[in-house]
Amino acid sequence: MIEQDAKRLLMERLDECLKVHADMLDAQNIGSIYELQGLSELHYYLKVEHVFTPAEVEALLSFQDPLDVARWCWEENNHEHSFPICDLLKEIDAEQKFEHFTGEPSAQDKYTLLMKRLGQNYFAYRENLMSRDKESLIEKAAEITAMQEAYSYLTTKFEFGDEMLDDVLALENPLKYFADRWLLPVSDVFDVDMDIRENIAGIRDSQEYLCQRGPAVSVLARLQNAAQEVRECPAAEKPVRDFGAR
Repeated sequence: MIEQDAKRLLMERLDECLKVHADMLDAQNIGSIYELQGLSELHYYLKVEHVFTPAEVEALLSFQDPLDVARWCWEENNHEHSFPICDLLKEIDAEQKFEHFTGEPSAQDKYTLLMKRLGQNYFAYRENLMSRDKESLIEKAAEITAMQEAYSYLTTKFEFGDEMLDDVLALENPLKYFADRWLLPVSDVFDVDMDIRENIAGIRDSQEYLCQRGPAVSVLARLQNAAQEVRECPAAEKPVRDFGAR
């Protein structure tokens, strides 16, 4: 009975590990997609085909990511008709190479969970916006901008330290927490008067001004040419109308 419970626990953890790797997938990276495919195939094999010994179950349960450890064993396996996990664990020095299970999620697990929660917060916010009228959306323009900027920066640029993850994950909606405290408009943070003066000084040399001014100059030139032609070639005298008696 204990052995069956242990195997059931291992199967559950293999499922969770595969989900974590799927959440971490970089859809723009073909290698990452192939790696997930390989993990999926190994996951299926372990759950459906492999006949576990009690020692193998216990050994894999001792690691934080048993699926990743099994993958390393799989890649190093030179046995043609068997997959002796315990022997392979020794060959790859798994005890020293991989993080051991402590009952607590690893920092990587926490980070993956945070990215997933931020995504859920963001798309829930977008879905709420879809039900609003246009006037309401215009009034919320600043809030929408803050939400978009916060989401983009937190998920692509900011590096969360391991010591930060627990505090951020304590929030149900960490995205709103950061968006509500997002940076003020740049004009409130920096002195931009000098930039504005420089922009004004450059107006007449700017592409926008030159493109706008081009047609107007052309029209003016045509009017001036027409006036010059009139001066140089006076119009013929108008014929005198005959108002003789009828």
